[in-house]
Amino acid sequence: MALINRAASGVTHAVPPPLPRRIGYYPPPVQPLDMAELAALGKLPLRARRLADALGIGGHASRRKGASIEFADYRDYQMGDDLRRVDWRLYARTDRLHLREAHEETPLRVVLLLDVSTSMAYASAKDSLSKLDYARALLGALALLVRRQRDACGAGLISADLAEWLPPSRSPVRLQTVWGLLDKPQTGQTTNLARALHTVLQIAPRRCLFVVASDFYEDPSALTPVIQRLRHERHDLIALQIADPAEVDFNFKDPSVFFDIETGDDLLLDPAAQARDYRTRFSAHRAAVTAACRDYGCEALELRTDAPPLDALRACLARRDGQH
Repeated sequence: MALINRAASGVTHAVPPPLPRRIGYYPPPVQPLDMAELAALGKLPLRARRLADALGIGGHASRRKGASIEFADYRDYQMGDDLRRVDWRLYARTDRLHLREAHEETPLRVVLLLDVSTSMAYASAKDSLSKLDYARALLGALALLVRRQRDACGAGLISADLAEWLPPSRSPVRLQTVWGLLDKPQTGQTTNLARALHTVLQIAPRRCLFVVASDFYEDPSALTPVIQRLRHERHDLIALQIADPAEVDFNFKDPSVFFDIETGDDLLLDPAAQARDYRTRFSAHRAAVTAACRDYGCEALELRTDAPPLDALRACLARRDGQH
């Protein structure tokens, strides 16, 4: 039944009712991401899907000139070219043979590297995610997004060296395999990211986008040679520096014995007296890691386990798009 609208002029006209909303046309609103909710989900696939859905975007194809159906450009015919690609209408106008080039979907190789050294197990609050579980959820969500974009995905576990490896693949079952690898029990002890990355570069295929999730507790100068090699071999890198809020803020009050979770060394410390110096040193370390990456055109992001990593996911996707 049409509604009646009386205009100021006194003219009465029929107004058609609004069109019904088509099923599937309007996506449901995405609820804000709560980190406590994410931690309560427990299983990696659930966390990964919640993160990916919170991002609120879908996949899309990359673009390169090829033999697909969407027009990109013309080029002159060369001996041996497929005559089926000749634009005969253009030939009729110009009396010259031209081939139509088009965009094609070209998959990127994305390799997700998870630091499983002991320091990644730290969580300052019982109901919060550890750095390791935060990294798992983030990389798991990225694996899902890579799958949705039809790119090749691989993964590896690193600590003192490369512990586990899955080469990049576009297989439909690769997502579940990557999730299974990321969810393996922690096996590492100490951190040596430079050595692990050198090992990865020896076996990785050409032109990969490496996403490394770690606390990066390593001398930043040791990372420079491997980043330089990585770029020389035409790979790309996104470094996700993950820290617990207590590591960043260092708001401990009472004198206590602090210990190195990887080496077991103890240190008696008055945190209130040392807090300013600690924060300065910690911030300088993270800045040095960022500089080591950006000096060679790579990306580095500083993350906290109490904040949703949606910006990191967006940065990874933007970096992926920049490869084509």
